[in-house]
Amino acid sequence: MIKEIVQFLRNVPEVRRLQREHTLAEFYDVLHAKVDAQGFAEVRRELVADLSGRVLEVGCGTGTMFQYYGDDVELDAIEPDQNFLTLAVAKAGTVPRVRATAGDGMNLTFPDGTFDAVVLGLVLCSVPSVERVLSEAFRVLRAGGRLRALEHVRSDGAIAGLLMDAANPLWLRLNQQGCNMNRQPLPQIKAAGFRVDDVRAFQCFDTLLPAFPMERILADKPG
Repeated sequence: MIKEIVQFLRNVPEVRRLQREHTLAEFYDVLHAKVDAQGFAEVRRELVADLSGRVLEVGCGTGTMFQYYGDDVELDAIEPDQNFLTLAVAKAGTVPRVRATAGDGMNLTFPDGTFDAVVLGLVLCSVPSVERVLSEAFRVLRAGGRLRALEHVRSDGAIAGLLMDAANPLWLRLNQQGCNMNRQPLPQIKAAGFRVDDVRAFQCFDTLLPAFPMERILADKPG
């Protein structure tokens, strides 16, 4: 846990500078561009590059993930925050086969079985109901469709996990986006009916993002 705290404190001056210079949506857009340049791009690419067919990205933010999808994807990307969505729409205009629109992951407007894949990229940490988002994702996936999730998670360590629980209220005030540092989405993904195919746990200490424990989860809808 000491290494994680040192990494966080080391990055505070640069992160605070970016916050002062940009609106909230611009800040997250610039931050994630810097993070990707520091090596996180490979994590995003691994998550989605092999997908094909019709894909839904829930909570696309400013459209950071768009560039990593393959040429065989027809992407519907939804985002509830209008300021974030404005930047995402601009990016969608430069990437073929991407549509970015307003939408709520807890109340999807698409018919059952619409999509070949659903992508959740750093979004379950901030939604009001993880269970509702996963239920909706399950509904709009076709049988055999794939779920891809990339999330930071609560530490499995006894002391580190308790520290994350204690620090979460402060973290919520700092990030201003409802992002919780101590959620554990994997059990909820299983409970929603998905079959988990692979989980990769990792941490990134060389980017501006906090070095939270992370999981890349590959799952599918049985059938």
